[in-house]
This record gives sequence, C-alpha cells and structure tokens, in this order.
Amino acid sequence: MKKLSLLLFLSFLALSIFSCRDDYNYDSATKPLRFSKDTVMLDTVFSTVRSETYVLKVYNQQNDDVVIPRIYLEKGSSSQFKINVDGTPGNATNQNSFQNIPIRSKDSLFIFIEVAPQAINASNALADEDLLFTTVGSTQKVKLLSLIEDAEFYYSKSGTKEIAKDLAWNNTKSKVIYGNLKITNGANLSVSEGTKIYLHKNANIIIDSGSQLTIDGSLEHEVLIRGDRHETKYDSLPGNWNQIHLATNASAKINHLVIKGGNNAFYLEENAHLNIFNSKIYNFLYGGIYSVGGNVEGKNLAINNCGTSDLIAEYGGNYDFTHCTFANYWNLNAGAGYSAYLSNAYQKSGQTKYNSLTASFKNCIFWVKNYNSLYLDKNEHAPFNYIFDTNLIKNTSNNLSIETDKHFVNTILNKDPQFYKTGYSDCLLLLNIGSPALGKGNLSYAKEVPEDMNGISRIKDPALGAYQ
Repeated sequence: MKKLSLLLFLSFLALSIFSCRDDYNYDSATKPLRFSKDTVMLDTVFSTVRSETYVLKVYNQQNDDVVIPRIYLEKGSSSQFKINVDGTPGNATNQNSFQNIPIRSKDSLFIFIEVAPQAINASNALADEDLLFTTVGSTQKVKLLSLIEDAEFYYSKSGTKEIAKDLAWNNTKSKVIYGNLKITNGANLSVSEGTKIYLHKNANIIIDSGSQLTIDGSLEHEVLIRGDRHETKYDSLPGNWNQIHLATNASAKINHLVIKGGNNAFYLEENAHLNIFNSKIYNFLYGGIYSVGGNVEGKNLAINNCGTSDLIAEYGGNYDFTHCTFANYWNLNAGAGYSAYLSNAYQKSGQTKYNSLTASFKNCIFWVKNYNSLYLDKNEHAPFNYIFDTNLIKNTSNNLSIETDKHFVNTILNKDPQFYKTGYSDCLLLLNIGSPALGKGNLSYAKEVPEDMNGISRIKDPALGAYQ
C-alpha cells in the first residue's frame, strides 16, 4: 500500500512539473497555419458599444509541436478590435501583440474577437483591420471587418427619460433607447426621413397625453424602428423591444415607416389618435396595432407575422383602413394569428367594460396561415358598427357568415392572394402575377389613395391591398 501511494505521488509530481512548464522548447512554425475562416465579419455595432464575441480557430498543420512567433493586430493599441489569444487578453501593456504562442501537432488554438469602437466622425464607418500571424519566412493574415454606426443614446438611471420640449431627430446619427423615452408636456417628437431608431430589450417610446409623434419618411428614405441587436437572427424575431405607447389624447402621424421586432408596434389608449400611411409592420409578439378605444386611420399598410393579430381593437374606437394588406403567417407558437380582431369590450382587473366601435375596411386583403383571418367579438352592451367593402378575406371554419352578412360587400372569399415573400427575415407582400386580388379594387376607393406603397398609380385597374 505504501509503494502504491509513493508511486501515485511521484506520478502526480511529474505531471505537475511538466504541466507547469512554459519552456516547451518547440520550434517556430515553418509551414502555413490554417484558419477556420479567412475573414471574420462582425455585425454592425454602435459607437462605444462592444459587439458579441466571435471565434477564430487556428490550426497547426505540422507533425511537430510548434510556437507561433507572433500574433498581433495591425493597428496595435489603437485598434478598434479586442482579441483574446488562448486565454490571454490583448491590452495597452501588450499592445495587442502576443509572442511565441505554443500549439501542439495537429491541434488548434482559439482566438476570441470583439469590436469595441470609440466615437467616430461619420454616421457610418468601417472598422477594417488585419489580424497578423508571423511564422518562419512568412506572414499570414485574417481580415476583421465591422460596420460602426454612430449613435445618440437616450437613457436615465430612473428608467424613464422625459422630454418636455419639442425634439427633432434626423439621420445624421442613429438613436438608441434604453428603458423609456417619454415625450410629455405637449411636446412633439418629429422624425425626418432616413432616421434609424433602435430600442433595447423592453424599451418603450411613450407619447404622453397631449403630446405628438410625427414620422415623415419618404419612399426613397424610410424611417426604421427596430431592436438594437444588429445580428441577423435578431432582425427577424419578435419581442426584442416593447412598443410605441400613445397615451389618452396623444397623437401620431406616420408616413413611410418600417417597424419590426417588438411586442406591439403601436399601443393606443382610449381616444389616442394614429394616422399611419405607406408603412410596413412586421414580426410582433402580440399586435401590429393594439388599440384600446383608440382611433386609427391607415392607408397603404402592409402588416405581417403578429402572434395575436395584425390589428387588435378592444373597447371599441374608430377605425378606417383603405388599401391595406393584413397578412399573418405567424408560426412561432400557438398564437391566434388573426388579421383583425375587433371587439367593443375590454376586460381589466376582472371587470368588463364596453364602448362603441366603428370600423371600415375598403380594398384590403385579410389572409392568414391559420383558418380564419377575422375575429369579431360583438357585445350587445355597446354599438358594433362595421363595414367590409371590396376585400379579399380568408374565413373557413368559424361562425362568421360572410356570404350572408350585409356588412360584407363584394368579397373575394378564400382565394390565396399569392404574396411574393412572407418570411420573418424576408417579407415583401407584393402580389404575384395571377393573384386574384389584381384589378379587383373599387376605383372610387382607389382614388382616395391614388398611389400604392411604392408610388405606383392605381387609378387604372386597382389591386386590393397595399401594392398595385
């Protein structure tokens, strides 16, 4: 037993001695190294905000254990990138340069890469640099690339940043919101064409009672509102931020907006007003427009992929939509996935309240992945007035009898509109050739909205929906 214990102790001692040695006496690498990629494309980041971490693997193709004489960033300590070589971080002391890095035969080492940009002078700048590897007689390089977007940040330690005077945003810098940005005291937030607005997880834009939001994009330069994670996978997912909240008696006028990836695009309290034209609303966990007794006018809207419904109208309100496309191909969970949910009731704190509803839909498309595009929750305790005039509607399995309901006029029922693209990351609700919605619009309604989402005239043979 004593001999066995002595043998184990000596073995442990030998392992400890050799594992702690840093003088491997390896020869320098003489053959080219191999890399997992020759270019590391890091996603776009905001100035002063670090990216997520990317991994580069370096392979020793030799049959011998070697050291790499030097691994370094081309711009040294002034680099916009940060690297960690096999567990050792780059810093001001080593100036992002590493010497004599051992790598065993046919083995690999990991290099972790981030972009950590400083302030930049232009609205967009390219971080472009080589990560260099010196071996005997040669130098190899891996290209590092990232787009840095100059940004202005809005946040408060209290969680809500209040703006009590008029505020104008333009496209010189992107806007990034953490927590709540609240426009109050009757102020107006005006957003000009080409502006990009990013919201962090759970962030809100709140338009307080009596205040206004004005978004004035253009066909060539739409305003963009989305989550602040630039990676491609986040661009197509809902729930990355919360919503634009219009309080009672707040108002918003929107033109040429692309908004995507939150919980609700717009949430309206009672008697809030939303006028929204030529805009795209994609990928929301609950609703594209969620109104509780609000007032909405929509023209040339394209809405898709909302977990509950593209339009949620509870507790009545007033709604008027012309040439809008309410598509819903939601499939991320068992959400209802309606095009429009209309109700003159609202439940809160265990109580049900009722309010008059008036809704009009003209030259629109209602199409969903599920069986029914519409849900009309009519309650006798308050008026429920609605008209669907000249629309394409999917309705296959509920109690809504569109063929005999006098509130439905000139309906194309259960004919696939044949959209061009309906995916979360690639959505374009144009109509393919042969669509039953082409040329079926009411001309008098088309004259109210004489150009489609892309500025194409619809005065002749108007199609249903937002696109001619």
